[in-house]
Amino acid sequence: MTKKITPLIICGGNGTRLWPLSRRQAPKQFQRVGGPDSPTFFQSAVRRHQGAIYTDPVIVTGAMHEGTVRAQLRDIGASARIICEPMGRNTGPAVLAACEAASETDPDAIFVVIPADHVIDGDMAPAIAACGPAAADGRIITFGIPPRYAESGFGYIIDAGPLGASGSPLRQVGQFVEKPPIDEAERLIEAGGAFWASGLSMFSARTLISEYTRLDPESAAHVRTAVQSGTRTDNTLHLAGASFTMAASEPTEGLVFEHSDRIALAPLDVKWDDVGSWKAMHSVANPDANGNVFQGDVIALDTTNTLVRADSRLVSIVGLSNIVVVETADALLVAHMDESQKIKDIVERLKDAKRSEAVRHAEARPPKMVDMPEGAPIRLSAPVAEKAPGFQLGTSEIAVGQTSTMEQGPATQQAIVVRGHIRATGPGWTKEVHAGGRVYADDMGTLQLMNLGAEAAELLFVTLQDAPALPAEVVHQDARPAAIITELPRAVNG
Repeated sequence: MTKKITPLIICGGNGTRLWPLSRRQAPKQFQRVGGPDSPTFFQSAVRRHQGAIYTDPVIVTGAMHEGTVRAQLRDIGASARIICEPMGRNTGPAVLAACEAASETDPDAIFVVIPADHVIDGDMAPAIAACGPAAADGRIITFGIPPRYAESGFGYIIDAGPLGASGSPLRQVGQFVEKPPIDEAERLIEAGGAFWASGLSMFSARTLISEYTRLDPESAAHVRTAVQSGTRTDNTLHLAGASFTMAASEPTEGLVFEHSDRIALAPLDVKWDDVGSWKAMHSVANPDANGNVFQGDVIALDTTNTLVRADSRLVSIVGLSNIVVVETADALLVAHMDESQKIKDIVERLKDAKRSEAVRHAEARPPKMVDMPEGAPIRLSAPVAEKAPGFQLGTSEIAVGQTSTMEQGPATQQAIVVRGHIRATGPGWTKEVHAGGRVYADDMGTLQLMNLGAEAAELLFVTLQDAPALPAEVVHQDARPAAIITELPRAVNG
């Protein structure tokens, strides 16, 4: 086979069962697999699919994570095309959008779909390369993992016998079984021919578009419009939100694979885990002689089969067994290993209470604002000029790859980019702003300010009090030079 394969890495999901490490603005895929020197799940996925048979990957991620993706790619010296979703619509629309974008230049592009948050140990390249000709001929291949034990949290694919000529790696798919109860999982494994559904798949862009259009033509049309009407900058495609939100939020497997006569199974004999819980995280690590996994600054006595992750301080434990301890700068989790699936219920309680710990880590702080008295020697240029009797002034720094939130409010609340390159995403709009540009608050919803640059971004926040409202054409126009500010440090004036 001469045609190269494009890794399609899906960076979706919130990983709530790995809280407090994984949070909505910093989900599991962007966290480090092991200690502070280890790569992230996402970086591991990118590295795993580098080599002679691959092109540079395509990354599909939420718009709020674009900065993180760029930063983590830079850290490992990798290049990629990035497709940003304005909102999550499950894997179906994400995969279809990548195929539609690729088909503009190469309808026969071959993709291998890679979840960004799985742990895989083993050489996948030979199996993937062997399936390339079948994908080019119109097959949709789903890769199955030989099960090591009965697991109710995984889906299963049932092998129905050989497919194709002798020596073909493909098998017929007899049935898809979605996360069966443990007794049924045990029965499937005992009967033979059952494989874990890995989430890894392979097909050509042309094939996936054709089958998607046949099975859900309305959603397919919306995704195509979202691609065609999207915004393209710096090897990045931002899908048009008005169209993308109309696509049905469905997984590719349930929408296409289970209803297509082009489907085929390819066994993939590697060590695999979707790491959907802290118990799973313990199982994929390398424990010590007592079955313990310690990451960070940990001291333990008389402890067995325990996972401790210390991110910001010393953690000492005595006499524990089958326990998970996860420490971050703003939260501490202690749970029994066998109850770790229930951690998602803790996250739901945090969401209900509107606690920031469900959304972001402690490092992502709002700007510190200072009240300025009326008549203070600071002025802003038109259109708000000197008419404002007073205002608040504050600064904030957004680390590389990180996102900050600008609260919902009137356009008299503004953020001026003093240094760096950010992307501002509001309800139904997005724009990029460089040093000297500004972003206005939106009274329709909160804004996400993402650092796209290679250095920390510095922002100056201004809240005008009792100022006249700005017209919509001013608020939502492209970034303009910042307001003139006098009698502040020269770095701000610049």
